[in-house]
Amino acid sequence: MTDEEILERLVPLIAEVTGARPEEIRPESVLVEDLGAESIDLLDLSFLIERAFGIKIEPNEFEKRVRARIPGGVYERDGILTAEAIVELRGALPEIEPARLAPGLRKVDLPALLTVSVFVHLIQRKIEEAPPCRR
Repeated sequence: MTDEEILERLVPLIAEVTGARPEEIRPESVLVEDLGAESIDLLDLSFLIERAFGIKIEPNEFEKRVRARIPGGVYERDGILTAEAIVELRGALPEIEPARLAPGLRKVDLPALLTVSVFVHLIQRKIEEAPPCRR
C-alpha cells in the first residue's frame, strides 16, 4: 500500500477517536496537540488500526525498537530519555521535528509528539513485515 492509500484509510479512524473533521487531519498533524487526542484515544486508535489493516501494534512499539538499537545503552534515567535514546528516536521517527525530540524529554511525553505520518509509516512497516500469507 502507498502512503496515500494508508492515509485515506487512516483519516476516518483518527476522526472517529479524536472528533476532528477529516479535512483537519493532515500528515503533519500531531494527534495530541493539533487534533485533541488523549492517551486513551491513542490506545483506541491502535485497536482500530489493528482491525482495519490486519496488523499488530505492540505496546511501547517505538521504545522497544529504539532500545533494541542501543544494546548495552540506557534508554532513560529517572523517566528522562538519555541523549543516546534521543539520537535513536530521531532516526526511528523522522516524521517528528528533531527539535521536539530534545534533551530533557520525558519518556511519558513521547506519545504526545506522534503525528499522523508516524502512524502511516508504522502501518506501512508492519504491512511489509507481515508474513506473505497475511498481506
